[in-house]
Amino acid sequence: MTNPFAIWLIFVLLVFLFCLIRPNAARIFLGFFFLTMAIGINIVTVLVVPQSYVEMGKNSPIPFYRWVFLNIIGLNPALFVLPIAAYQIAIALMMLNKNKWVKTGLIGGIVFLVASAPLGAETLPNLVLAGALGWLLRREFDTTFWESIRAKLRL
Repeated sequence: MTNPFAIWLIFVLLVFLFCLIRPNAARIFLGFFFLTMAIGINIVTVLVVPQSYVEMGKNSPIPFYRWVFLNIIGLNPALFVLPIAAYQIAIALMMLNKNKWVKTGLIGGIVFLVASAPLGAETLPNLVLAGALGWLLRREFDTTFWESIRAKLRL
């Protein structure tokens, strides 16, 4: 049987390493990763299996999180998950931009990852990924994703 915690931890450790070695490529990867998670996971899941969010939240070790998921989000998961997905899309697009937009997107990603970490043991590695985004905050990114692509195509 697969261990979701171990798989996620290995993934985020590899992403952290990627951030250390190739920061610009890593921030572009993370921008597309957040887009994929927003559209391919959160939007699709909330439309197909909305109660899965309530199931996930009810196992949180933090009583306040459990209460919110069971008593508020459980009433209409899409009403809460779709704005979260929109937030993820916004921060992803910022990560793919340049200068202050990248920094704003990275900070937004950190906020999202730290806020979602207490959902359970399987989401604790989010803190490692937040650390990776924090590492990227130390860098300057003066080209957008599209500018990077155009520059590569000209070579």
